Amino acid sequence: MRTLVWKIFVSFWIVQALFFSMVAILYGTFRGQPPGLYAATGIVAFCERNAVQTYERSGSAALDAYLSDLQLSSGIQMFIVDFRGNELSTKPIPKEQMVLLKRVLQNGKPEYLDGSPGLIMAEPIVRSVRDGYAVAVILPRGIPGPERSVAHLLRDLALGILISGIVCFMLARYLTAPISRLRVAAQQISKGNLAARAGKPTDNRGDEIGHLVGDFDRMAAQLESLVHAQKRLISDVSHELRSPLTRMNLALELIRKVDHPGVATAIERLERETDRLNVMIGKLLVLSRFEAEGQIVEKADLPLQDLLREVVTDADYEARNLQRRVVLREVEPCQVYGNAEMLRSALENVIRNAIRYTAIGSDIDVLLSIRTAHEGSVAQIKVRDHGPGVPSISLEDLFRPFYRLDDSRERKTGGVGLGLAIAKQAVVLHGGEVRAVNVPGGGLEVQFTLPVVFSSQSVSKL
Repeated sequence: MRTLVWKIFVSFWIVQALFFSMVAILYGTFRGQPPGLYAATGIVAFCERNAVQTYERSGSAALDAYLSDLQLSSGIQMFIVDFRGNELSTKPIPKEQMVLLKRVLQNGKPEYLDGSPGLIMAEPIVRSVRDGYAVAVILPRGIPGPERSVAHLLRDLALGILISGIVCFMLARYLTAPISRLRVAAQQISKGNLAARAGKPTDNRGDEIGHLVGDFDRMAAQLESLVHAQKRLISDVSHELRSPLTRMNLALELIRKVDHPGVATAIERLERETDRLNVMIGKLLVLSRFEAEGQIVEKADLPLQDLLREVVTDADYEARNLQRRVVLREVEPCQVYGNAEMLRSALENVIRNAIRYTAIGSDIDVLLSIRTAHEGSVAQIKVRDHGPGVPSISLEDLFRPFYRLDDSRERKTGGVGLGLAIAKQAVVLHGGEVRAVNVPGGGLEVQFTLPVVFSSQSVSKL
C-alpha cells in the first residue's frame, strides 16, 4: 500500500465492491419474493389472467381444458378458488396447495412455498369489490427456486467484484504508469544518464499527467544540451590554453638569458604559475575525456588488490616527504572488470587528496573489502584521513568540478578542485558509486564500490 498504484486500485475496488454489495442487498430486500422467481412472474400473471377469463366466459369444463394444455405445454400446474374457497376446476386441489390458498385468502398477500412438486406461489386476484379469486401455481423444477437463486446471486456478485477489480487495476495502472516512468527517468538522470526520458512515442495523453511528462522530457533535453555544452567548453578551453602555456615557457627560456637581479624571482614565480596551469589543464583534459567517452572501450580482468598496493606504495613514498604515511590496513583479494588506467587515476586522486588534508604525522588508512549488495558482490575501498573533515552539507559537492570549501585553503594546498571529480567519473564509468562521510573522531573517509567479477574468501591483514 505504499505505492500510488495500489492505493488507487484498492480504494476504487473497495468502493466498487461496496456498491455491488449494496445493490445485491437492496435487490433482495425490495423484491419481496424469492430471488430467481422474478423472470417467471410475468408469464405466470399472463396465464392467471387467461385462466380467470376462460372460466368467466366458458365455465369449469373450459377451465379444465386450459389448465391441462398449460401443464402439457409449459409444465406449470395451476389451481383456482374463489374468495369463498370454492374450487373452480373439476380437478381436485391437493391438500398442500389448498392450505396455501386458504392462507392467502385470509391474509390477502402473496405467499411462496418450496414444496415437493416444485416451487409453489399463491396470490389473490381481485376482480371487483365482491368478486375475486386465489390462484396457486406450481412451477417446474427447471425454474430456479429460492436456494439456487441465492447461489446465483452470490456468483453474480463475485463475478461483478472480480470484473470491477480488473477494471480498477487497469485504471490505476493507466493513471500511475507515467508517474513510475518519471521516477525511473529521474533516477537515471541523477546517475548521469542525461538521455533518459519518461515519455513514450505511443503516448497520446492530453491530461495533466501527460503534460507533466512532456514538460519533464523537455526539461531533461534542455539539461542534456546544457551539460554537453559545458563539457565541450571545458574541453575546448583546455586545448586552447595549452598553446599560450607553451609560448610562455619559451618566453621564460629567453628571459633567463637576461642578467638582472629581479629576473630570477620573476622567473621562479612564472614557473610556479605555469606548472599549476599545466596540472589544472591536464586534469581538465582527463575529466573531459572521461565524461566524453560515456563508456570504457578497453577493459580487462584486473586484480584490484595488486593495483591498490601499487598506488599505495607510490603515494606513501610521496607522503613520507610531507611527514605523513599511507597505510594499507586491510585487503581482500578480488577482481574487477575495467580499465587499469582509469582506476589508477581514481585511486591516486582520492589518496593524494587525503595526503593534502591529513594532519602532519598522521596516517591515511586504506582498506579493501568485499561486501554483498542487492545487485551482487562489490568491492568497497575506503580511504580515511585524519584531517578537519568537511561540513555535512558540502559532502555531496566535493565531487563537483572546481568545487572549493575555502579558496585560501585550496591555494595553500595547491588543489584545483578536480581530483575527486575525476575519481567519481572513473568509478561511475565502471558501474560503481562514490560517497564521502565524516568519521567520528575526526577526518574524512571517501568510499567507493566496484562490481566484482571474482572474489577470494581469504582475507589478508597487513
